[in-house]
Amino acid sequence: MTLVESFRKVLAIAAAATCLLAANGCRQRGAESGGEKTYQIGFLMTLDHPYWQNMRLGAKDEARKLGVEVTILNAKEDPVLQIQQISDMIARQVDLVCLVPMKERPLVRGVQILNRADIPVIIVNRQIGAGCEYVCYTGTDTYAGAVVSAEILAEAMGGEGQIVEFHQHLGTGPEVARSKALRDVLKGHPDIKPVARIPHKGEITTVKTEMQTLLQKYPDLAGVYAHGDVFAIAAGEVARNAGRNDIKIVGMGGSRRMIEEIKKKVVTGTSYQRPEEEGRSAIRLAVRYLKDEKLEKSYPIDCPPITAENAHQFKGQF
Repeated sequence: MTLVESFRKVLAIAAAATCLLAANGCRQRGAESGGEKTYQIGFLMTLDHPYWQNMRLGAKDEARKLGVEVTILNAKEDPVLQIQQISDMIARQVDLVCLVPMKERPLVRGVQILNRADIPVIIVNRQIGAGCEYVCYTGTDTYAGAVVSAEILAEAMGGEGQIVEFHQHLGTGPEVARSKALRDVLKGHPDIKPVARIPHKGEITTVKTEMQTLLQKYPDLAGVYAHGDVFAIAAGEVARNAGRNDIKIVGMGGSRRMIEEIKKKVVTGTSYQRPEEEGRSAIRLAVRYLKDEKLEKSYPIDCPPITAENAHQFKGQF
């Protein structure tokens, strides 16, 4: 069975679940517990990196504080699996779904299915395509954070030189936003020349192998723009082992290890993200909405720069 066939099959199953729910009557928000409503919230995300695990911890703790139930499912960067999980949330008759879309376009159909089931949706961390309804977005402004990293790199390079880009999970919202951010920043720095764009699918060994090749192929390489701290660190270690301490390297995320590597000047800088706060924000907004509070459409979480000059002021969340 092809990926497209699998996707269509899952959509059909989800649609059937929606019809069954409708046939059984309207869903009432909140389960009765000791005379009070206990809201049931689904949180559909990925857990393939400590970043997401930290978001999960934030969501779980905030749910505990607010007295709601949260069910967190791992889609493993698979949009087909995430559609299946959406069907599961419908069957469970949750009151609201917080969704980190695995892919921007394919998950539009998933949100549309939730719309038809009258289950409100809050989009978290990654953007969703047009054509579906959701309550609001919360999370790091991925594009703005990537602009921060790109500007750190451009300034550190003095506005000139060759750079390479290591990008991850082609076609995801963050990958698209981060690549666009680099292109947009470089419009103001015409003397910085991208010479390679390397996919690594989240594999550190791939980054290290490719970085070794790039150092030989581009002896004048001056900068690295990596879609994530662990990949920036991997590139930095290869450069350092090759005696190329002059190469400026930026990541994104603001992990504990990245902050230490910035202090040691193995890497140049990063943009600081707060996954725990993203998880907390999603749950807080869900409860506010379920209690009939009117919300804005977007609740962005800022993403300040971290360099050797200010690294001592930050403590990473993952």
